[in-house]
Amino acid sequence: MDALGAVGAKKPLDDLGLLIYGWAGGGFTGRLIGGQDPLIARLFDADKPNNLRLQQMKLTIERPIDRTKTFDFGGRTDFLYGTDARFIHALGLTDHTCHEPEQLDLEQLYVQAFVGKGNKDGEGLDITFGKWVTTFGAEVIDAPANLLYSRGLLFNYAIPFTHTGVKANYTFSLQASAYAAVVRGWDNFNDSNDSASFMVGGTPGTREEVCAGAPRAGLALNVITGPEQKDNSRDYRTVVDLVGTYRWTEKLTQVVNFDYGAEENGAGTSAAHWSGIANYVTYCSADCLSGTVRAEWFRDSGGVRTGIRGNLYEITAGLTIQPLPKHATFKNFYVRPELRWDFTDRDGAFGGGRDDQLTAGFDLIFKF
Repeated sequence: MDALGAVGAKKPLDDLGLLIYGWAGGGFTGRLIGGQDPLIARLFDADKPNNLRLQQMKLTIERPIDRTKTFDFGGRTDFLYGTDARFIHALGLTDHTCHEPEQLDLEQLYVQAFVGKGNKDGEGLDITFGKWVTTFGAEVIDAPANLLYSRGLLFNYAIPFTHTGVKANYTFSLQASAYAAVVRGWDNFNDSNDSASFMVGGTPGTREEVCAGAPRAGLALNVITGPEQKDNSRDYRTVVDLVGTYRWTEKLTQVVNFDYGAEENGAGTSAAHWSGIANYVTYCSADCLSGTVRAEWFRDSGGVRTGIRGNLYEITAGLTIQPLPKHATFKNFYVRPELRWDFTDRDGAFGGGRDDQLTAGFDLIFKF
């Protein structure tokens, strides 16, 4: 937006309420012990370990709705290019490039309408129509919004990435809301069967704050159910997702994510079941430095989600470093190194007779 201001384009965009922003990010994952190509139990950083990857170049054009008004409209379009794009793309959209390592994906494309009470809590109803990223999980597609460089097991295997459909959300206060949606299922732009999937969820909110705008505790619930198999409208897949957040102090935060999923006849003639829990503890020592430890357990009973029957575990420790927080331009530059250990109770699951793998990685992010 600053660059647009230099050529006189910022004011017209401000008058329209439009925002244009994005980032570029790339990373490296190196094998230390065990592992093979591609890395087991990994998705976004699985291909070509020991190589640098351009993972995300993101451009967002957005008109956010103003919830303090009695009526407003908005929308958002997100273009994503890089190696991450082929893992989150919706079937029926950019399928012709799905086997290319780096590709362009239309991550989000939706319009919104809002009718509210015009108060500071933003109370009111908004309707979203189009394609949007999922509300499930503690982690998200957008790399800068995550606590660690690598994605966890639950994000990779337990939940969907995007939805296409219509969603109605009611905001009760700044921390409390509830929604219901009818969608074309998991990561589908064109429906793969003749039936819709249904979503409900919300956040109950809390009154106690650790500091201004930061509630002491938070809880989010998401549920989706519907048939997801191609040309099959009978066998339902259902996932329940819970994310709890507790701020012990202004600097110490804990996030716990639980998922349970089941699919009728998902494992051939029997039902598929998967479940897991992830625990994140983050300490911010300063505005320019924070550290996070993530510990996860994921059980894939039939091996349908991961290809490994049994229990998967991972422990990751990483930092988020802002090297030049006071620089006019490079204050938006971040480095995130990490060390990760994956292991399982299935002998030889990680190749070479090993039941574990140890990796070190980092990514570089520049936001604009």
